[in-house]
Amino acid sequence: MKFKMNDREWEVIELSQEEMREKIREYKYDGEPKEGRYFGLTYLDNSKIYIDKDLCLDQKKQTLKHELMHCYIGCYLFNVEKEYTEEDLCNISANSHDIIHKIVEDYFKGDKK
Repeated sequence: MKFKMNDREWEVIELSQEEMREKIREYKYDGEPKEGRYFGLTYLDNSKIYIDKDLCLDQKKQTLKHELMHCYIGCYLFNVEKEYTEEDLCNISANSHDIIHKIVEDYFKGDKK
């Protein structure tokens, strides 16, 4: 599914664990642990969000919300230090809530699994 955030087009793609690990190798991403299961990955450079296609519905929804927060922060916040006060976090949450929940609602119309 494609969506826009801050006038930038993004895509959500569901992949198997092996496919997600291939993406990590492809992008030479160093920020994730090398072992364990990847529920989701967000790549700001190519505007892609990858979600584990084998997650149960509730975990998939939670993972998409989590990844969309990475997307939101990457699109709207430019704090290089990435140190946020409680007040900052409350503002981020309040401002992102409707945007993120609308995207999740659209993605899961008909309880897509």
